[in-house]
Amino acid sequence: MERLNQIGIDLSSEKNLNRLLENIVTRVRGFTNCDAGTLYRVNEKKQTLSFEIMQTESTGYYAGGTTENKISLPPVPLFVDGEPNHSNVSAHVCVTKEIVNIPDVYEAEGFDFTGPKKYDEKTGYRTESMLVVPMLDHSDKVIGVLQLINALSPEGEHMPFPSRFESMVRSLASQAAVAINNALLIAEIENLFKALVHYTVKAIDARSPHTAGHSSRVAKLSKRIAQDINLQQFGPFADIHFTDDQIEEVWVAGIMHDVGKIGVPEAILEKRNKLDGAKFDRVLERFDHIRDMMLMRAAVDNATHGKPLRDLSDGLKQQLQEWEEDREFILWVNKPGFLAPEKKEHLDAIAAKTFLDIDGNEQPYIEPLEFENFSVVKGNLTDEERKQIKQHVVETSKLLNKLPFTEKLRRVPEYAGSHHEWINGKGYPKGLKGDEIPLVSRIMCVADVWDALTAQDRPYKPPIPPDKSVEILRSAAEHEEFDKDVVELFVSHRLWEKKPGEISEFADDEND
Repeated sequence: MERLNQIGIDLSSEKNLNRLLENIVTRVRGFTNCDAGTLYRVNEKKQTLSFEIMQTESTGYYAGGTTENKISLPPVPLFVDGEPNHSNVSAHVCVTKEIVNIPDVYEAEGFDFTGPKKYDEKTGYRTESMLVVPMLDHSDKVIGVLQLINALSPEGEHMPFPSRFESMVRSLASQAAVAINNALLIAEIENLFKALVHYTVKAIDARSPHTAGHSSRVAKLSKRIAQDINLQQFGPFADIHFTDDQIEEVWVAGIMHDVGKIGVPEAILEKRNKLDGAKFDRVLERFDHIRDMMLMRAAVDNATHGKPLRDLSDGLKQQLQEWEEDREFILWVNKPGFLAPEKKEHLDAIAAKTFLDIDGNEQPYIEPLEFENFSVVKGNLTDEERKQIKQHVVETSKLLNKLPFTEKLRRVPEYAGSHHEWINGKGYPKGLKGDEIPLVSRIMCVADVWDALTAQDRPYKPPIPPDKSVEILRSAAEHEEFDKDVVELFVSHRLWEKKPGEISEFADDEND
């Protein structure tokens, strides 16, 4: 009874369904000292029993569950022509909820044992005793069937299953059924959570079509790096191993690393140039107005002095030439890029110019806010806009810390909230240094930057080729911005090119 209770406790602690099903058969076989076992699960929709686990210790045959051997046997129908199927012993046990204990299937009557006999003929195995038990959950509903084969004596000889095992195996099968239901419920909850996470992030990404897919790509790259770390037997990662749950935690943190961007104005997320849309159109309209005012005043002056209206003086020609140069410069400076000091001087000179509007009031060529945007030295964001972008990491932490993550995902907020920290302490938001930054966050940092460099959909820059992006990553690692070991692993193994099967056993699917 103590063994029975301990097995029940052990089974209830396993949350992975495939491992749980395997453990059930293994533990029940051990408990009853039998050679083989099969676990069927009920398919209510199809009204069948499907083969989930098959184990035969004497032949070393293990199939289903976490093994690579797939079970190709067809499911057992629970009903035939609308009537309960009593010819198959497993179906009979399922529909009647009764235990069947058979000393020798070759001498038994009332059941069709064609299948086992064909198996014996093909393999040389001898199916003899059989104990078939329904798996009843807490509501007395059959969710599966356990079929145990060939009980063994202390000397290893085939023998019938002792009748005293029947009630104990029924009890154990019921505990297993509850454990299966719990595992299924947990899996359903986790799948629902993952789906909500996935589609929430997709909705956030969709706010900007130019960054749609970024979060999923960062999650995949982060997961690949973690998986590759698991394969390292030498070097800085030799003693580091991510469990299945930790790999999932890496993926969830990766896909949610930018959720704080929901609070960043779309005008900033979508910003292509230093000034976009109507803001830049206003500048161009003002320049057109400046030229029109020049020509109008020249025409009035010509009329006053009896000259042809369209006559252009040398001074006006010079003014129009300067105007043309200034306008061309404004078109250039509005594009994202680097603003060299000599170019900044040209911008300052334009900003210092004024003109008289139609009412005779002096107006600047460029207004202060426009000048601030044009003065951005690198990229297309002002200091205030960059501050708002950086704030997304803080908002990510706030949002994620409010979510009731399960124990195995409890560090997701910490990982996601630290993916912009740098090894040298010059990152944000906390200025963490070195090992103060979790390894997962250091991994995500590399994945995030790689995707930003190589992305095909950024409106403010063309994608940077992989070889050039590699140089950028390595340079940043040399300046202690990124984790040098992570960068070298990523680069030397060219993980951005890897397919899931080339890295490890884990599936690389954004829905897994």
